[in-house]
Amino acid sequence: MINQILQQKLSIVSHKPQTTRHQILAIHSSERSQIIFIDTPGIHNQKGTALNKHLNQTAQSSSHGVDVILFLVEALKWTDEDLRAAKIMAQSDALKILVVNKVDKVKNKQQMIPFVEQIMQDFTFDGIHYISALKNKHVDPLFDAIHNMLPLGAPIFDEEQVSDRSTRFFITELIREQLMERFHQELPYSVSVNIEAYEVVQDTQKGDIHHIHANIWVERNNQKRIIIGSKGDAIKQIGIKARQEIQAFIDARVNLKLWVKVKSSWTDDARALEALGYTDEFKE
Repeated sequence: MINQILQQKLSIVSHKPQTTRHQILAIHSSERSQIIFIDTPGIHNQKGTALNKHLNQTAQSSSHGVDVILFLVEALKWTDEDLRAAKIMAQSDALKILVVNKVDKVKNKQQMIPFVEQIMQDFTFDGIHYISALKNKHVDPLFDAIHNMLPLGAPIFDEEQVSDRSTRFFITELIREQLMERFHQELPYSVSVNIEAYEVVQDTQKGDIHHIHANIWVERNNQKRIIIGSKGDAIKQIGIKARQEIQAFIDARVNLKLWVKVKSSWTDDARALEALGYTDEFKE
């Protein structure tokens, strides 16, 4: 949804739920307003690793100090994680909008009436919107509703800025997106990416080329074998697609090299999480 509003890809998407790992500040500036969105990880009810605890803490803290909360649920789907997130949301003084996504997949729209009524019995919202973020349907009315709910104030960021995150951060996310997209059934959440080296070589004739060396971290050797694939075919395809996405994002030529490395139980290792950027959500 954030990508549709900004008309630029900032949040990665995949078939796997709870893909978002980091809190991302997305800035929408126009002639009439500047709106700052905070895209957060979802609530995790999985095993209590250090990573899951960090993601939950990040999600919970995001409900403080905001003016409007968009509570996003998938049409006709209500999980334990949704319930837990709703209880956290209810503690906030912010205005709240229930956003029902993927309505295009519901053939019988009447089914959504009892679904939404059940949610409204337990939680209070200041508005309801039905959208399809993927197909960009009914997103504009939602944006107008958000705009009308926000208080007046001076712009905080330069109008050209779209996020507080660095280019390196988005590059690692684009690589991880390809991993999640290809291995959404085989690969667990225990995969992360960091950039080991980044160099821009200037070329006045053909244009600058960005040389990027990135590490893909997993917890077990069998996960490494899955990512590499037979004769390195899988990692090669990941590299090709990631390079294409990165080139589109930075609008420059890219030479991307990927290495797969194993660090046992990194998701439950505080030092490993810190090294991979899971400590301060606004630190680069």
